[in-house]
Amino acid sequence: METVKRRALLGGSATMLTLLGTQQARSAFAAPPTSPSSSMPSRRARLEVTENPFGPAPAARRAIEQSVSFAPYYVEDETELRLRIAGQETLSRDQVALSNGSLDALSLLTCDIARGGTVLAPHPTYVTHLNYAARRGIETVYVPLREHQIDFVEMRRAITPATRMVYFCNPNNPTGQMIDHEALIGFCRDVAPRCPVVIDEAYYELLPDYQRMTLSPLVREGLDVIVARTFSKVYGMAGLRIGYILARPERVKQLYSLTTTSRNQPGYRAALVSLGDLEYLQAAQTYLTQCREKIYRVCETHQLKYLKSVGTFVYVDTERPALAMRDALARHAVDIRVFDDARYPGWIRIGTATPAELDMLAEALPKALAEVRML
Repeated sequence: METVKRRALLGGSATMLTLLGTQQARSAFAAPPTSPSSSMPSRRARLEVTENPFGPAPAARRAIEQSVSFAPYYVEDETELRLRIAGQETLSRDQVALSNGSLDALSLLTCDIARGGTVLAPHPTYVTHLNYAARRGIETVYVPLREHQIDFVEMRRAITPATRMVYFCNPNNPTGQMIDHEALIGFCRDVAPRCPVVIDEAYYELLPDYQRMTLSPLVREGLDVIVARTFSKVYGMAGLRIGYILARPERVKQLYSLTTTSRNQPGYRAALVSLGDLEYLQAAQTYLTQCREKIYRVCETHQLKYLKSVGTFVYVDTERPALAMRDALARHAVDIRVFDDARYPGWIRIGTATPAELDMLAEALPKALAEVRML
């Protein structure tokens, strides 16, 4: 089946505003246009990705439209956005580097920092950049989660002279669990003097009291902690590829020595006007919370266990082989993500999506459950 654009599944503004459920959300969002390709023969629910499908803030949409006049030109000077981010974090410009989404920064830095050694990470976690490093001969040593949480005791024990970098995603992906803040700070203080600790904060705006849950104060202190963030998730700009890191100046120089291109004009200008847009962020948080709650209700209808999440996804135990469930759901036009972990044999990750896509999940899930034999 052919995948159609996400906006084709958004439906009318009334449905979306009902989902948002607050006056602030109503004023923050303008309903995206309906796709002109309504004659497409089929559609899929793209729940294998982790996005904010409502898309950019109104100010960002305007900036994207206005960026057409800048399209012939490279973004040669990133100073303005770097200074804006630095000011928000009480850092200097030389502690901020931009990247094409956070994935580019994570992939390039992992390969460069861990060259000749290994990476240490919990499991399951986000692995795209770690798989990229593996294709270049860099091994990641994984420490299993304990009751869905980071096992800091075992993480400390697993550090060896070969460990070149430690990686965490907070909230963790795919579990959606927030890492214990004080335990994470303590780990970083202990370990960063020996090797850098990378904190992937792709979803950090969804953390409770997120402005105090970031690890950027450790960067301010001068520890070798690298905080990676993106405009792809909560800011709804996954297709525009803008991210950044907060780190020591030498790590910023290291990243820029590895990159091969500048930012794209629409993404850069949309990020400038989106950063710190608190009204939009509150509305996006409301929307994504409602998405997760709808996934919870679908799971509860079928008596499936799940983890309460603060990400743009929910981790669900189907009590059936995860790969078989992925394939069964795919036959019903619903795509989900599976993480390879023998201790989570029946767990699948379901991404937040439009109401129409989540309705497709509700319709497809009982069919897939019936088709797949239980563990």
